[in-house]
Amino acid sequence: WWRLAYLQPGPSGAGVDRRIPFPELPWNDSYQKFGEATVENVGELLGPFVQVRVRGALREDDPTDLVAPKRFVATIDSGGVCLGKADDAPCVPLPISGEGIFDGIYLDDRLRIGQNLNGGGARIVQVRVD
Repeated sequence: WWRLAYLQPGPSGAGVDRRIPFPELPWNDSYQKFGEATVENVGELLGPFVQVRVRGALREDDPTDLVAPKRFVATIDSGGVCLGKADDAPCVPLPISGEGIFDGIYLDDRLRIGQNLNGGGARIVQVRVD
């Protein structure tokens, strides 16, 4: 899992790109889990007790390009409001879909720096949590 450690709002003041708006409260965290070709975004509503989770496919825009920044496209196709943080927690489905485009500016095993391109231009720093 990758936890959001720092957020620099985009030029218009936009923060984390969310298609389902919810309040940014200081005790809530945001995470991402990346698979080989998948992504899951988790935003806490009431700490880890109530979460919004969305997931979908993830692909590199040009897998042959080995130089940063690397462009990625996430195609979100499902989501839910979930009670608890367990993978099998009960969830109420949400009708959500959309495409997110972002650049991986710096990527290594413990730190990621990225920029959202179609959601306001926010820059993020994520740290790996196990």
